[in-house]
Formats: sequence, C-alpha cells, structure tokens
Amino acid sequence: MAFTPKRRRRDRDVGSAPLPTAAGGFGDGAGEPIDDGHEVPDRFPSRADLVALAVLLVTVTLAWCSAHGTWDAASWSLPTSYPVAGSEDLEKSDVLGMFCYLKASGEGHLPPFLWKTIPNLGAPYEANWNDYPTLDEIPFFIDSLLSRAFGLFAGLNLSMLLGHLLAAAVFFCVARWSSGTVSLSFIAALAFGLSPYAFQHGPHHMQVAYTWPIPLFLLVWRWVSTEPGIVPWSRRWWWAVAIGFIAGLHHVYYTNILCQLTLLGALIQFRRHRSFPALLSALAVIAAAAAAFVLMNLDTWTYKLAHGANGGAIVREYQWLELYGLKIKDLFVPPLSHRSELLAGFSRSHRAVAPLLDERASYQGIVGLVCLLWLAFEAVRAMLDRRERDVPMEAWQVFWIVLMFTTGGLNAILGAAGFTLFRSGCRYSIVIMAITLLWAVRRGSTLERAMRIGRNPDAGTLGIVGSALIAACMVIVWDEVPRPPTKEEVAAIARQVDSDRAFTAEMEAALPEGAMIFQLPIMEFPEAPVPGMTPYDHFRPYLYSKNLRYSFGSMKGRPREAWQKELSKRSLEEAVAEIEKRGFAAISINRNGFPERALPIEKALRAMGYTKPPIVSATGDLVCIPLEKP
Repeated sequence: MAFTPKRRRRDRDVGSAPLPTAAGGFGDGAGEPIDDGHEVPDRFPSRADLVALAVLLVTVTLAWCSAHGTWDAASWSLPTSYPVAGSEDLEKSDVLGMFCYLKASGEGHLPPFLWKTIPNLGAPYEANWNDYPTLDEIPFFIDSLLSRAFGLFAGLNLSMLLGHLLAAAVFFCVARWSSGTVSLSFIAALAFGLSPYAFQHGPHHMQVAYTWPIPLFLLVWRWVSTEPGIVPWSRRWWWAVAIGFIAGLHHVYYTNILCQLTLLGALIQFRRHRSFPALLSALAVIAAAAAAFVLMNLDTWTYKLAHGANGGAIVREYQWLELYGLKIKDLFVPPLSHRSELLAGFSRSHRAVAPLLDERASYQGIVGLVCLLWLAFEAVRAMLDRRERDVPMEAWQVFWIVLMFTTGGLNAILGAAGFTLFRSGCRYSIVIMAITLLWAVRRGSTLERAMRIGRNPDAGTLGIVGSALIAACMVIVWDEVPRPPTKEEVAAIARQVDSDRAFTAEMEAALPEGAMIFQLPIMEFPEAPVPGMTPYDHFRPYLYSKNLRYSFGSMKGRPREAWQKELSKRSLEEAVAEIEKRGFAAISINRNGFPERALPIEKALRAMGYTKPPIVSATGDLVCIPLEKP
C-alpha cells in the first residue's frame, strides 16, 4: 500500500531551501530527489501503518516461537541453548555466562554504573567483576528484571523475542519515515527483525543480538551526509543526539560504527560546503555516544583508579581479528541451522574447509542479498557511466565497512598496532544488511510511485504485485528462521538442566548453609577454557544455588586470585590441605576436564580419608566430595 507524501513544516533552520538532490550529499543514484526527513508519510502513523505493524509483530513472534519450539509454558521455562554433558561448544558455554550475569544482577549484586561483586562466587572472597567492562549495562539490567519476574530461563527467552520485535518495529518506523511504502517497509522490517544474525547470536550474545538501534543510525547518517546537514538545536539535532546516546548505551561495536560513519559523512559535507554548524552537530552526536560510553565505564575506570590496573582481565589476541574479520563470501553462506538441508549441507561443507570462519551470523538472507546486489549494480553502473556523484550514499557506507572491518583491513592494521578491541569485524554484517534493506525500500518505493502515477493498474496487476509481496514474506520466513530443535535436542537440554538442578539441591542439603565449594579443574575467568570443558561450565551449579559459595568466577589478573593457580603446582595432599585451611567444605569435580574422567583424583581423595559418599549428578559429569573424614 502506497501513501501520498505531503510537505510538512520544515525545521526552523531549514527555511525554504529546496529539497536536496544527489549532488547535495554522497549521491543517491540517478540523481533522484533525496528524502532525508524533509518529507514524511501522510498522517504517520496511519491506520494502515498500525495494522501493518501489528501484523509484523505477530509474524515475528510466531516465527521466533517456531524457531525455538516454544509453544507452551514448559518449553518457555527451558533455555533454548545449554551445554549438555561433554559439549565443547563455546557458544553454548557463553550462555552460562549470560545466565550467571542475570542471576547475580537479579539478586542485586551487579548494579548499573556501580562496582560489581558477587558474594557466592570467587570464594573464599567475593568475585570481582569490575575489571572486565560491561558496556551494555542497561540492556542487561532490563534482562535481569525479566528473568527475576518470569524465571531465569523464561526471562532470557522473553528478552530474545523482545530483541527481534524491537528490531522489526524500529526498522518499519524508520522505513516509513524515510518515505517507504507500507508494503515494502513491512517486507524489509520482517527481513531485519528475523535476521539470521540475531538468531545466531541469541541467547549467548544477547548484547550483540539487540540490533534495534541500528536502523536509527541510518537516519543520522543521512541527515549528516546531505544538505543542509543537522543544524544545531533543531528538532533533528535533538533526535540525532538522543540516538547517539542510545547507541552509547548498547553494544560498543554499534557505537563504534555510528561514530565512524557520522564523522565520515560530516567531513565529506564539510569539505564540500564548509558548514561549521553542521560539522559541530555531527560532533555533538559523537559526543553524546561518548558520554553514554563513559557512563557505562565509570565502574571499571573508578575501580581501576582505586585498585590499580589489571592487564590480565581482558586478552584480545591479534589472531582473532583475522579469524573473525568481515568476509564478503560469508554474506552468502547460510547458517548451519537453515531449514533447507541443501543449504545447510553447503554451509557444513564450507566450514569444513574454510581456514577463517566468522561467528556463523554474516548471512544476509535471500532478500538481503537481492538488495545488496541491486545496490552494487547501481553503484557500478554509475561509476562506469562516469556519474560518480550518482553513486548511492549507501554504497559508499558499505564500502567503508568492508574496507575497515574485512580480514586484513584497516581494523586489522589498528590491531597490529595494539588496538584489538573490535576483534569480530563480521558483526558489522548486520549493519550492511540494514543499509541495503533501507536503500532498497526507498528506491523501490520511488519506482512503485512512478508506476502508479504513470498508469492506473488494473486488478490483475495489483493481484500479481500483492502475490509477489506475500511470496517475499514467505521466502524471508523460510530462509531466515532456523529450523526448530529436534525432540532429542530439547530432551537433552531438559535432562541436563534437571541434572544440574538436582545436583545443586543435593549439595545444599548435605552441606552447611553458606558452605564453600572448591571447583576442579582450576580455571581462570573469563574466557579461559581447558581441554574437555568450555569457559563457563563451573557456573552451572551456581545458577540453581541459594546459599552455597563457589571458588570459580572472580576475574583473573589480580594477585588475590593467583592462589588457585598456585595450587596446581602442588601435590594433591598439599592442595587439599590448603583448600581446607581456607575453609572449603567440599570439592566439586567436573569429570569432563580430566583424563580418565578424574577417577585417579577421586580414588586418591578416598585414600586420604574422605570416604563420605560423594554426590554425583544424574548425567555423571559432576561429582561433589565433602571434605569430611569419619
């Protein structure tokens, strides 16, 4: 359904200046007028918008439930991802870190902007979580409230769904504000809301899966890149500054790209038109993002000032910039969970031979790839025709992202110089998807209006167009929504969750309240796996615990935590004596982390006199041996 644009009152700083064309900015292809926010949909939101938005949200909800098999209360109360016994899937271990954060935050131990310690971890001390910056504290805090209200697992499931819904809704509104038709805005919003990127990153990287602010960035980039820019203190200025602050509260990767393309667009405009106010407005957006970033880091920085730097907490090796850099070919590689066995098989074959892999999340989807190739075609055609000013602005933005974050690109050069923060350049694939989808909406809407104005379509033509739009939506759902888990996979997760919960309950029943448990194998936190175990397996009992304290979970790098590592250099008898001396009441062993399933250690402990019957999990991978002699 199309709409009839109307000229609205301009911001007080724009006056009666004509609507800018491609020459006013990067270019927008074929020299057609650029709608940079001076024209908006008639009566937005109209009844058609509200109906379309409602249908969009229902469709996304049903698609998400289909992907995870969450159709009843029992399935909602289970995690969609969880490491089962013997699993070495790092992503499934990362979700344990998410659950740990949500549990601790829900108990009031991880307040936003303040120092963070967890009394039940890092025994015999409190776990220090201040050396590793949490740059998404507001989203995490909201997630913790959901988990506290609905349960740990159901809360995170609801948060995952909320992320998809917000992404779809915000993209739809941005597309409509950018003069997209209702139908094309709906299709693009559905593609973005159900992006394979979001599915692949949830729930283990929820802060990454929250992609909803990205469509707002597209507004800022167009405003700063086209005449007259953003005039200070106008309504548009306040919106842009607010968007910058929102970006700073979310994932730092997205804050980074907002600042980069805002500055790049503003500098190009300044070079052409020497408009200091417009440049200062762009810098104000960046300053707002920086202010939010500073707010997110206050706890880490003040803790560092009070206790000194900890260079061992965050380790970002250069090799990951190469491994996880953006790769153009990965934009075309479907995820392993694709509904088509043919495409999933192609993905498995590719991953078996590719030396450098991404995070399984760069795939643009069929609709996204069509939009990307269309944009590339328009850009190349303009260049071949020597119409450089008609190359779409969005093509230059995509080019910059590829130049910056591809494997061996500018980001890798910065990494070689020591700046390795943005190690996963492949995460910017979602920004490419947003850029190309919105460009296609604007371009397609222009063509649709031209067709409607040029001739009065008959019922047959409208039926064909409507069928094509419905088909596009069906392709999106089939192509982007992963296949649901099998009954066996769901049963394995339920079995592991029940085993961990029962194991923890038995420990709490057998040990005194507040008892400390030393966990083996000795592992550092964070991001320090050992053979046979993923980095956060030791969090499993804590998720279900009410009063026990655990040795794992305090951030590495400070002298206070070094005592555990020193134990590994001692004999078992000496290590156990030190553990008892520090007040621990039991030793918990994850058998997956030892050769021979830790049987020699258990045998040696019995020989030392610790013969009280051990507590063994139903899955057999966890065993707790009380440090109590008869």
